[in-house]
Formats: sequence, structure tokens, C-alpha cells
Amino acid sequence: MGDMKCLLLLLCAGVTVSSDVDLQKRVIRGHPCGNGERGYHVMLIVSDGTDEYLCGGSLISDSYILTAAHCWIDGWQMTAFLRVHPGPPDPPQGVTITDHQIYNDRNGRHDIMLLKLPQPTNIPYIALPNKQECRTRHNLQTVRVAGYGPTTVFPNGTKGNDRPRALHCGNMSVVNCPNFANCVFVQTSPDPYIRSLTYAHIFCGQSNTVDTAKGDSGGGVVNNCKIYGVISNGVNRACASPAGFMDVCEYKSWIKRKAGIGALNKLRNLFSCFN
Repeated sequence: MGDMKCLLLLLCAGVTVSSDVDLQKRVIRGHPCGNGERGYHVMLIVSDGTDEYLCGGSLISDSYILTAAHCWIDGWQMTAFLRVHPGPPDPPQGVTITDHQIYNDRNGRHDIMLLKLPQPTNIPYIALPNKQECRTRHNLQTVRVAGYGPTTVFPNGTKGNDRPRALHCGNMSVVNCPNFANCVFVQTSPDPYIRSLTYAHIFCGQSNTVDTAKGDSGGGVVNNCKIYGVISNGVNRACASPAGFMDVCEYKSWIKRKAGIGALNKLRNLFSCFN
């Protein structure tokens, strides 16, 4: 009974044991993002030449993208597409990503990663929360997520497989996360990102009308033009359980150090970002 309960909890986090790809998420039942928001959103395509999958990311400086670590697969090629929303008339040109850094500590890997662009960009980026905003982040009631995943739900409640051309946004309420600390199934998993559920810094969101699904992993979880989270996990049944987000405030020192973000970092998003 204990192992079954752990398995049910694991499924409530949207994590399966088959592959890293199962951890990808999308926005369900959202709406097209406004033209003035999410200019910092990055589309990530990961491919081995035969198969490919989709992730999201956020520009946090002129040279770095913040995303989920499980989006990286050794030996596969990752291509980043910038300025995808609202996008120019012509399709955006992709750049190959080779420089990546995943957060590690004595426990192991955490599902948060920095990607370095081969050349700096002049695209406006999303700001990290300041010290005061991080101290009061537990007072957040809603956050905004975005992605290129499906917007439909099958009659049985599982998430659809359509892929909209437009970036979709939606709001979710901040809620309590499932507790995996005593789950043996999670602790002994061969997948480091499943095991990380027991020690990573995570907060959760849920809505009766908006959810995440395959394709949106790594996308920014935003409030008031600041990025508070990175989409990490969720469930296959739409709106059935909380979606999990990596807590940016808990990783902020590492992010700033690795990305070289200092006090004078120019926040070019201030006049174009409204989540």
C-alpha cells in the first residue's frame, strides 16, 4: 500500500519512469499571449536527427536562457529560437546551443539549467526578483505561464495533442505541492530529475481552466514582470493536480553568478513586459 501511495503521488507530479521526455509540459486551455508580453520567451527544439521534442525557456540577460535541466539530453542537438513571440513576418532563425550549466549540489542535479547563447542578443529579457520580492514571494497568489503546447482536452480528461502556432498564456493560482520526502519510489528512481523531487526547491500552481503539458518545460513562471519559477512537472490529466515549478529565488545566487548578472545589469524588459 505504501509503494502504491508513492506511485500515485508521483503521478500527481506528472513524472513517469519511461524517459526525460515525459517531464515536458504545456499550457492547456490558455489564450494567445498579448503582442506586448513574453518577448523574452525562447522555443527550444531538441533532436537526435530522428526524434525531436519541444521545451520553453526565458531570456534573463543578453547572453543567457533559463530553462529546465531535463530539457537537455547528452548527444542530442539543442536549437534555440529567439523572438518567437509576437515574431517577425519570417520564421525566426535558430541558434545551436552547446554551453549549458545544470545546478548540482551534494544531493544531485536539480531541474534548472542555464544555456549560453553563442552571441549576445538585443532582445528584451525578463528580470529576476529582487531581494525584497524573494522575501515576500510566499505571498504570491497567482502566476502566469506560457507555451506552444496543446490547448485541447480529450473527453476522458487527458491533455490533447494539438500544437497551436501562437504562444499561449494562462494564469494559475499558487497552491501547496505534493510531498515526496518519504517516497521510496522517488528516492530510488534511476532518473535524477525524479529523485530531485525529494530535495529540489519547488512551488506549485493549479487552476480549474489552465494547466501545463508536454512542450512547455522550462518556460517562465512570471508575476509582475519578474520570473519566479521554471516549469518542471505536472500531470497528464488536465487540471487534476498541481504543476510543479522550480523556485527561482532559491537558485538566484547561482543564476546570477553563472550568468554574470550584477547590480548594473541592464533590465531592458521594463517598458515591454507585462507578464
